[in-house]
Amino acid sequence: MTELGTRLKEARTAKGYSIEDLQEITKIQKRYLANIEEGNYSTIPGAFYVRAFIKQYAEAVGLNGDELLETYKSELPSPTNEDVAKTIPATPSRRTLGGRASNRFMEIMPMIIVALFVVAIIVIVWTLRQNSPETEESPAVETEEPVTMDITPPPSDQTATDNEEEEEAVEEEIEEEPVPKLAFTLEGTQGETSTYTVSGAETYQLKLMASSDKTWLNLKDQANKTLYDSWVNTGTPYELDVTTTDQIRVRVGNVPVTQVFINDELVEFPTDKSPQNLVIKFSK
Repeated sequence: MTELGTRLKEARTAKGYSIEDLQEITKIQKRYLANIEEGNYSTIPGAFYVRAFIKQYAEAVGLNGDELLETYKSELPSPTNEDVAKTIPATPSRRTLGGRASNRFMEIMPMIIVALFVVAIIVIVWTLRQNSPETEESPAVETEEPVTMDITPPPSDQTATDNEEEEEAVEEEIEEEPVPKLAFTLEGTQGETSTYTVSGAETYQLKLMASSDKTWLNLKDQANKTLYDSWVNTGTPYELDVTTTDQIRVRVGNVPVTQVFINDELVEFPTDKSPQNLVIKFSK
């Protein structure tokens, strides 16, 4: 095992990831990940993919991929001309550039013609208006507005009292009933999995936020169907309506920076260990 492979494996172990977990996160086959840890690069197709896989592995376990590649570049295979060609896009020929410019000119030609046509119409209309005789303005006829008098009798004391009672009744009707808080019951913790029962609402909304760093999130329902499997970035919370779900399993890769809410109420993690599972059962 190389020094680079040892450092990557230690970082993966510190995160609590298995090779299978890392395969889910990076989408790189686990045999390639294992060979990177062992320093066996011969099975990976080309030096370009070796460097790309190492960088992706490093970022998934919280290391700086570019810094690792620079530090351990003596351990890595040198890129061939074929690998370099994969990263350099082909430069378009002059004939292609000329063809694009010609096509662009043909696209804007109809707009130029329409613009010239509109300008010609404006000039013709302006010329006709300048040559036409001015029309005499007819004097405005002032009309007297009718004078109206308010002869509505002032409200009696009884009417004022009735109005006050009606307003009080309306205010009582529009008072909002207090929203009941959810009840969270921790059924128990086994290994990295804690089970909660939640009650007190007819609809449930799950929200997950990453406070200072991104975190990996995997969601499964009671039938073990995957509902979400990707990163949640800082400042971009993930939300899901789980009203029709009886149970959901929330697997979090970076617990210290992660907050899980049900109907905007925080669900506590029993420990700061990563990764960690929360199994939430909904009582309706």
